[in-house]
Amino acid sequence: MDLVVLSEVRWGYFRTRKQFLLSRFPERWRILFAQPPAFGADDPWSPRTEGRVTYFTVPFLKPATTQPLYNALSGAAPGRWLIERGATAWLRSRLRALGASSDPVVLTSNIYAAGALSSLRPKLIFYDFNDHPLQFAGVPSWAGDYWRRTLDRVDTLFVVSEYYRRELAAQTSKPLVPLGNGVETAHFEAARPEPADLAKLPRPRIGYLGLLSHFLDFETLEALRQARGGGTLVLIGPGTPATESAIHELSGREGVALLGPKPYEQVPAYLQNLDVGLIPFRANDRYVQGINPNKIYQYLASGLPVVTTPVLDLSPAPPHLQFASTPEQTVAAVGVALAAPRDPGACRALAGPHDWSTLASRMVETIEARLAGRS
Repeated sequence: MDLVVLSEVRWGYFRTRKQFLLSRFPERWRILFAQPPAFGADDPWSPRTEGRVTYFTVPFLKPATTQPLYNALSGAAPGRWLIERGATAWLRSRLRALGASSDPVVLTSNIYAAGALSSLRPKLIFYDFNDHPLQFAGVPSWAGDYWRRTLDRVDTLFVVSEYYRRELAAQTSKPLVPLGNGVETAHFEAARPEPADLAKLPRPRIGYLGLLSHFLDFETLEALRQARGGGTLVLIGPGTPATESAIHELSGREGVALLGPKPYEQVPAYLQNLDVGLIPFRANDRYVQGINPNKIYQYLASGLPVVTTPVLDLSPAPPHLQFASTPEQTVAAVGVALAAPRDPGACRALAGPHDWSTLASRMVETIEARLAGRS
């Protein structure tokens, strides 16, 4: 069975939900992964294979690029139409060359591939709603139309969080399948030596690992810095233009360590040698309320207690998992976590049900059940 994936991120970008789920599909499935161009990165215009996944670049419509001429073209409706036509023709050509079935199953998460959905004749179309497609910086005003076009075409949506399930239920009568987010538990449970750049930082180490995005609450970060008790506020991950100035200012203050991005293979070593894992997001942001961050499960699988903005899909389990919505609540919760005896086993038990293999099996079972019901 062929599964054509229309993705908004590249297969080789870094370890994403798509890689964790799709690489765990059973052998009876062939994954054909169509990704957007990177404009200068190593674009696989000719198909490449990794395991049972074949991935290749399609010139899908892409907003807010670094190419002024392209942005000007995509900023006008006729230009977008031309780009969509070209992308659809390219995709169909690649699928023919790969011997794809004429009626594959489609899994999409790229609203800008709406034109391709109209051109293909799939058995069923599934949408993986991991992030709200309109939440990102630089999303153009016309993106909403592409989301509506996509929603009209899909048959079933996998939904990352209960918040988004409720929101989508008010927009569509299509089936909504809660899937959540996950973790590669074995990768994070195995003991790792303490990294040298972390070892020199005073404890307690209160850390955030992930994209330093516009979701971060800098008032909360400053409150934690002031309340760190001689320890260190540790920030690990790549920056973004939206937060570059604020991160630079924060990292110049006493008790803050900015360690930059780390390869996935090294992430467990950093998490295992923190004292509390943070997700200090702006709790009142509607998009923050909708996320179900996989870093929660990475922290827990590393044996690390977590303080995060509330997540409807989880129940708090103090001191191992606590919710906080304000700077004051976050500081208090971190204090509770630090005062309690460290219990890695209890933290890992909370992560166990969210292993990627379990979620991939649930996704496959849902797809195959709906195919069987349709036939």
